[in-house]
Amino acid sequence: MSLTKEALDQDVMKQELKQFLVDQLFVDMPLDTIRTDMGLASEIGVDSLGFTELMAHLEDKYGVSISQDEFVPENFRSLDTVVALVLSKLG
Repeated sequence: MSLTKEALDQDVMKQELKQFLVDQLFVDMPLDTIRTDMGLASEIGVDSLGFTELMAHLEDKYGVSISQDEFVPENFRSLDTVVALVLSKLG
């Protein structure tokens, strides 16, 4: 079974975001233990500044604009929800 381009892009995006969490937000977890369904705040420990940095990173890296209305816990609950938001913005 071959992966669709979107599924491949999602996997690449999730991997890149895990790397961002560890390298830029100094998440103290081994990369391979971070699951994309883990709570960014509750399980991974991202704080409010970290969420702001993550939003800026998404806007820079993927060329999307995230409004204040979209910068809500529902969209930033986990890497899965973050990736879904970015993909919806990319259309």
